[in-house]
Amino acid sequence: MRTKWWIVPVVLALGAETLWAQQPARTPPAWKGEFQRARQAWERGDTERAFALLERALTLAPDNLARAQVAFRYADWAHQLGRYSVARQWYERCLAYAPPDMGLVRRASEGLSRLPPMLPPSAPPPLAAPSPRAVPFTAPEAGFPLTTPLAVTFLVLLLGGLLLLQWASGWKTQAFLAQVLLGLLLAGAVVMMLPLVLLAASQELVLAHDSWLAAVLTLGSIGCLMFAARSWQQGQLLRNTPLARLRSASHGFLKVRGVAQPAFGVVTSQVGKISAIYLSEVSEQYVRHTERYYDSQSKSWKTRTVYRWETIYSAAPRVNFVLDDGTGSAVVEVQGAEFYPDHLALFYNYQPVRSFPWFAHVGDVRTRVHYIPPHATVTVWGRYYEHDLPGTARDEMRLQYDRFHKCMVVLEGHESKVYSARTGGGLALAIIGLVMALGVIYLLLHPGVVTEYLETF
Repeated sequence: MRTKWWIVPVVLALGAETLWAQQPARTPPAWKGEFQRARQAWERGDTERAFALLERALTLAPDNLARAQVAFRYADWAHQLGRYSVARQWYERCLAYAPPDMGLVRRASEGLSRLPPMLPPSAPPPLAAPSPRAVPFTAPEAGFPLTTPLAVTFLVLLLGGLLLLQWASGWKTQAFLAQVLLGLLLAGAVVMMLPLVLLAASQELVLAHDSWLAAVLTLGSIGCLMFAARSWQQGQLLRNTPLARLRSASHGFLKVRGVAQPAFGVVTSQVGKISAIYLSEVSEQYVRHTERYYDSQSKSWKTRTVYRWETIYSAAPRVNFVLDDGTGSAVVEVQGAEFYPDHLALFYNYQPVRSFPWFAHVGDVRTRVHYIPPHATVTVWGRYYEHDLPGTARDEMRLQYDRFHKCMVVLEGHESKVYSARTGGGLALAIIGLVMALGVIYLLLHPGVVTEYLETF
C-alpha cells in the first residue's frame, strides 16, 4: 500500500480552514445568521417561522441598511403569500430605512406599485394558538466536552483500521511511520469536521456565501499547486534523464534518440492524405450565427450576428513504430504517449497554403495538420523493458508508457519544446493556485464581504 504524500497538505489545509470556521470571532453577525435561517425556513415551506426569524433579525440589525434588507425580504414574502396589507406596511418600512441611493428603494417602490388598492379595514382574524416547537440543538460554549471524546474515539478507530490494513497487506518497515502519520492527520481532520456536520444537520449552522467560496478556492488552489508540482517534477525528470543507447540500455525510465521506422504501417490525414506515424488534424469552418443577449443598459433582450470559426473535424491517430538509434532497435508502444511534432501542413478550402488569409467568408474551411513523418528523427522518453518472443531464444526491446512516473514523450525537433511546455504549464498553474490562495486569505481577513455584496442585488 503506497503512501500518497500529497494527501498531507490537503488534509492540513482542510483542517486549518475548519478550525478557522469554528472560531467565534469569524462567525457572521447575529442578524445575518437569523436572516439565513429565515431563508432556509422559507425554502422548506415553514413561512411562519421564516417571518418570526426575520423579525428577530430586524431587532438585531446594527444599522438602517440591514433593517432595510430585512424589511424588503419580509414585504416580498408577504406579497408572494397574498398578504397585501402586511406587504404594504413592510415596503414602507423598507423605504424609510433604506438610503436614497440604494437599489432597495427602486425595488421597494416597484413592489408597492404592484400591490392592489387598499380595501376598507376589516376585523382581524382570530389568532391561532402557538404550536409547540422542538428545542434546537445548540453547541456548547467550550469545545472540550464535544471535541475531546470524538477525537479519542476516531483516533483509536482509524489507527486500528490502519494497523489492520497494514497487517493484512504485509507492511514494510520504511512505510509504516508515514502511514501512521497519515492516519493521525486524517483522524484529526475528521474530528474537526464532525462538529460542523452535527451543527449543519441540526440546522443550527448557517454556511454563508463566504464559506462556500473560501472552500471552493481552497480546493482549487490545492489542485492547481499539485498539478504545478507534478508538471515541474516531470520537467525535471525529462531534463535530467541522460541519453542512452539501446545496445547497452537497462530496464527503467530512459531517453533514446533515433529514426522512426514505420514497421506497423502509417496513419493518413483526411485532408491532404499526409502519411505519418502520428498526426493531429483539426478542421474549422467559418460560420454565422444570430444569438440573443441581455443588454444591461437598456434592461432588454437584443439580437446580434456573430461570426466565428467552429471545429467540424478533429482527430489525433497514432501507430506503433520501431526506433533505430544505430546500436539497436526497439518497438515503441505509443499508447498513453504525449507527442510533440515538428511538421505542420496548412490547408484552406482543402487546398495547401503557406498561411491562412486575413479575411474569411462564410463557409470557408481551414485545416491544420501537425504530424511526424516516417523516418523522422525523434527522441523518446519512456520505460524500457524486454519482451520474450515465443518460439525464439531472443528478447525484443520495447519502450512504453511509464506508469510510475506517469510519463512518456515522443519528440520531433529540439528538446527545449518539451522543457518550455512543462515549465510554462507548471508556472501558469502555480500562479493560478497562488491567486486562489490570496483570495482565500482576503475572505478570511474580510468576513462577510461576499454576503454583503450579494445582498445588494
